Amino acid sequence: MIPISDANPSLNKPLVTIFFIWVCVLIYIFVTPHNINQFNEYLYRYAAIPCELLTNIPVTDQQYYSNSCNLTDGAIIFPNKQISLSFIYSSFIHSGFVHLLGNIWSLWIFGDNVEDKLGKTKTILFLLLTSFISIFGHAVLNPNSVIPVVGASGVVAAFMGAYFYLFPNARILAFLLIPFWMPITIKARNFMIFWIASQLLLTIQVTNISWEAHLFGFLSGYIFVRLTYKLK
Repeated sequence: MIPISDANPSLNKPLVTIFFIWVCVLIYIFVTPHNINQFNEYLYRYAAIPCELLTNIPVTDQQYYSNSCNLTDGAIIFPNKQISLSFIYSSFIHSGFVHLLGNIWSLWIFGDNVEDKLGKTKTILFLLLTSFISIFGHAVLNPNSVIPVVGASGVVAAFMGAYFYLFPNARILAFLLIPFWMPITIKARNFMIFWIASQLLLTIQVTNISWEAHLFGFLSGYIFVRLTYKLK
C-alpha cells in the first residue's frame, strides 16, 4: 500500500520538514555519485555501517571483501571516517531516484502534521534522535554486517509512528497494490497496522530493505510523541 495524500491540513508551514526534504534532494543531485564504483566508495566513506557503529573502528579491506565484521586483519579503508556522524549522513543518502522519491513523498504527507504538533525545535530533536535509534537498532540486530545503511526511511517510519499516535483517525488516500492497483481511503490507524504487517513479512525473506530500521524508527517516533506531547 502506497500513501498518496492525507485529509489532514497543517496549520503552520513545516519548515523543518521542508528543509530536511530539500537537503535530501540536493545531496542526491549534487553530491551523490551516480557511477556505481564511485557510489560504493562514497557509501563506505560516509554512510553508517553496523560493524563500525558497534566497534567504533572503520571497516578494513578484509572485512569488506569477506562481507563480515569477524575478520580483524587488513588495512582500514577510510581511517579518518567520522563514525559518530555517519548515522546523520546516512539519513540524507539515497541509493536511487525511486528510493529518494518514496521517502520525501512520505515525509511530506506525514511530516507536516507531526511538526505542527511538536513545533520546530522539538521536531529537530525528533529527527536527530529517531535517525540514530533507527540506524543503531538495525546495527544491533545485524552486528556482523559491513553493508552500509542509507536513506531517510527510518525517519519516515518515525514520523509515521508519531502520526499513528497523534492522528489515528485521519483519512489516508493510498494505492492498494494487492490483488490489483486501486485507490482507497483508509484511517491512519489501519494504514499503519497494514504497514507494520508488511515490515514483519520482510523478516522471513532475504531483502535489501532494512525492516529493522523501519520498525525501530516507528517505535521511537511513537514513544517520543507519547512522552513529549499531551493529547487534548
